[in-house]
Amino acid sequence: MDKNMLIKELKNIKSMVDKEVARIKASVHAPEDLVDSSFHLILSGGKRVRPFILIKSAELFDVDISSSLPAAVAIELLHNFTLIHDDIMDKDEYRRGVKTTHIVYGEPVAIVAGDFLFSNVFSILARSYPSETAVKLINIYSYASNLICMGQTMDILPLKYIDSPETYLDMIYKKTGALIEASAVSGGVIGEASEEELEALRGYGGKIGVAFQIADDILGVIGKPEVTGKPVGSDIRNGKHTLLVLNAVEKMSGDDRILFDKVFGDVNADEDDVKKVIQLILDTGVIEEAKKKMESLYLSSLQSLNVFPASDAKNYLMEMARFIIYREL
Repeated sequence: MDKNMLIKELKNIKSMVDKEVARIKASVHAPEDLVDSSFHLILSGGKRVRPFILIKSAELFDVDISSSLPAAVAIELLHNFTLIHDDIMDKDEYRRGVKTTHIVYGEPVAIVAGDFLFSNVFSILARSYPSETAVKLINIYSYASNLICMGQTMDILPLKYIDSPETYLDMIYKKTGALIEASAVSGGVIGEASEEELEALRGYGGKIGVAFQIADDILGVIGKPEVTGKPVGSDIRNGKHTLLVLNAVEKMSGDDRILFDKVFGDVNADEDDVKKVIQLILDTGVIEEAKKKMESLYLSSLQSLNVFPASDAKNYLMEMARFIIYREL
């Protein structure tokens, strides 16, 4: 499939999701500050990758977009709830080029805004689907939410919970992969997929979610700031326990390890020292190792789709996997 076709369809679905989100915002009867803060981030941008995956997964079973759109909007609200709270915890001032919710409205209001989005997720599902389907979707969304909370806790307390590449991969599956997995599986549920088909969608979504985060980690070291939106070495300064860092420290010793320990986690680290640490990481060969892991997950995610016959929806899912993983690598 031509990448331009994917971009065009992604924009088409984004437009539909955004219109529905705007409609929901206009219909909410609540204090103005709560409404404005809740929808501030979600209406400021975003590619709508998760809604896209949900809608295309449903289309594998010939489900019309009118039937999958409510669940797609709900998963985007859930995603943005996590982003609002993420930004508070990380003390980020900008996301997608605009000021974050807590910077504009203050932390107390931003916390409630995230909670408000979260509560609306389940009311949308309950009123949009037959009871049996709604219960299944609510179970999927709540399970993914639990995993996200687990992953976020591991990420906040890395010295306690992330001590190896394996525990890191577990963390990013929970924090990032779980919601993409939920998107794919939800489309299958709406399409009344078999257990085998649901398992295939689970494999597809979870694996590209983990691969996506590995790609993000790589870009955090070798990416261009004008593309990634993050300063060079920000993960190093912030002490992020990424797959690259965990693999690299195992190969460092002597003066190299002393320099790494001095710079890692120091937000005020000297620019030259940060560049030296980045070079130390590159010299260990962990970038190539991470790319191999990412490639393996990507290929495995595509293999998960083999149970489905050829279709436009399948092609879109395959191209989306490539698009979100190989962005600028």
